[in-house]
Amino acid sequence: MKNTNNSSFMKHANAYVAQLIALYQLALAEYIRANKDTLDKIQAKMKDTVLRNAIA
Repeated sequence: MKNTNNSSFMKHANAYVAQLIALYQLALAEYIRANKDTLDKIQAKMKDTVLRNAIA
């Protein structure tokens, strides 16, 4: 007999993960918007360091 419980759960798990990703992206966008000046200053200071590629 085939167990269908797992496929039923995966449908909900996939939707949950998609919602988490969307929420994370929204929170990140809001953080960047709220802290843009500070982030720009940090980027300007770091542009001539070895970390420039990591933050660009």
